[in-house]
Amino acid sequence: MNYLETLTNTRQRSRSMASGISSMILEIRKESIKQSLGDMETMRHRQDYVATVDGVMYYDDSKAESVNATWFTFENIVNPVIWIAGGNDKETDFSDLKPSVRKNVRALICIGPNNHNLRETFKADIKEIQQADTIETAVEMASQMAQEDDIVLFSPACRSDRAEDFEARGNRFIASVKELENERPQ
Repeated sequence: MNYLETLTNTRQRSRSMASGISSMILEIRKESIKQSLGDMETMRHRQDYVATVDGVMYYDDSKAESVNATWFTFENIVNPVIWIAGGNDKETDFSDLKPSVRKNVRALICIGPNNHNLRETFKADIKEIQQADTIETAVEMASQMAQEDDIVLFSPACRSDRAEDFEARGNRFIASVKELENERPQ
């Protein structure tokens, strides 16, 4: 075997070895990723299923305190929606939500006193817009409006007008839905 043949064989073995090592590393990484994804829990208060009451599904998306976050949620919905939204919307531009709202939302329930911008943006797109002082009242109103297979979605699209964070609002929404579920056993 001459020098050139030896060099070619060595290169081929090196490439083959590198290829084998790369495959092993990638396979390990794939398994690690699969394991990590399998171990992940869903993020609380982000597109979080709460319960089905009278054929209506309730979802907590209280972490969606921006138009972008709420837009992303609407992109994943196919059923008609009773949307509970609002808070401090003074400087929020909701116009990016208009196409999704036209497609998905049957009714809007605004929570809190500072929802003028929210109401104005969607008054031509949503036939039924209601006002609720609290999340608890909004859940009760939504349960009265909703029809079987509807989704009641709490996705504020803006920050709270009270001194509470998305977790506190989400927990209040969940507690209200659970109370409703207990009142109306399936």
